[in-house]
Amino acid sequence: MSTTRSERSDRDVSPSGKKTVRLRWLMPLAPLAAAFLLQALASRNPQLVERYYSRKLFPLIIYAFSFVNGLVGFSITELVIYLLSAALVGTLIYQAREIYLGRKRFVAMLRTDLLAMVWVCGSTTLLFLLVWGLNYQREPLGMKLGFSGRMASDELLKMISENIVSEVNSNYDQAHRTAALEGPRSEPLSRAQIYELIESAYRIEPLLAGAGAGLYGPPKPIYFSGLMSRLGLSGFYMPFTGEPNFNAAQPDFDVPYVMAHEKAHQHGFTREDEANFIAFLICVNSTHPYLRYSGYLNALRVVGALAGSDPEFYGNLHERIGKGPRNDLQTREAFWARNAGPARELAHQVNDSYLKANRIESGTQNYNEDVALIVGYYLMRLNSNRK
Repeated sequence: MSTTRSERSDRDVSPSGKKTVRLRWLMPLAPLAAAFLLQALASRNPQLVERYYSRKLFPLIIYAFSFVNGLVGFSITELVIYLLSAALVGTLIYQAREIYLGRKRFVAMLRTDLLAMVWVCGSTTLLFLLVWGLNYQREPLGMKLGFSGRMASDELLKMISENIVSEVNSNYDQAHRTAALEGPRSEPLSRAQIYELIESAYRIEPLLAGAGAGLYGPPKPIYFSGLMSRLGLSGFYMPFTGEPNFNAAQPDFDVPYVMAHEKAHQHGFTREDEANFIAFLICVNSTHPYLRYSGYLNALRVVGALAGSDPEFYGNLHERIGKGPRNDLQTREAFWARNAGPARELAHQVNDSYLKANRIESGTQNYNEDVALIVGYYLMRLNSNRK
């Protein structure tokens, strides 16, 4: 039986050849090591990250991305995902064919694939940190706004909850009354109008201290939003294109809040509690009641905090939610219930691991931690009114 050249080289490698082989495996580990070192250094210096990266370098990066993705109306992210998926499937088919025909050895091809994966993982992780991910290590928004350590008494929490329910009801009525006056349509505002209102709100929001100013690309609907629904995703931000993407199949009344949330990521606020809080802030301070309704409806999580401490008050307050908003809450629950399944659970676990890898210790629980920021915002307003 003849022996191929590659088989002989695998068995008989000179000392210099062994050094070359080691180098081949060590080189792709360099970007990964650099990424871990960069993240560790950034986590120890949040003030420097805030001052030099988040406020100076990152805006330049996002402006460049926004210029490109603002030229097209479709999601570049979605297109890239499909092209990469097709390339991966094509590569696997090609490799399987080569192995079947005896042109390639399985072990040699597996070794090549593993080497390529290490290169891709290391380079992608480093690039992720440079174009967006370092924002995870910036100063916490609650600390900058002076919300940290603020606690609301039970009475204040009840008052805040009553205000949120009242705003949900009143803004629902205003939004649908305005829509009736403007003529028959399925929703009070088109998505283009929602985007313009959100963008203008970001520019003038004083609590963002200028972080909302500048050129930012629009949020993009995903064409295959049904797949996003199966994964339990209402939206996502793609750091490598600078695009906020949203699920076009979800209930329309949640779209303004989701758009504002993904735009917060685009503005460099990576933590989910901060993005939720900023979405609330942008929506409830909007000039249009439909956006305010979307913001307050998603702030009902604050009311939910009373379910355990004072179930009787919570039950009475829940009954005060109007018929229209109550129907919307039922519509939302039914929508996500229809799309429940193993894919959503898998996506949840992946997202949890991703957040923890970026030093968000609570993982996906971070989405619910915006309650403290919303309460802090109300306390700040109460203190301002007393002065």
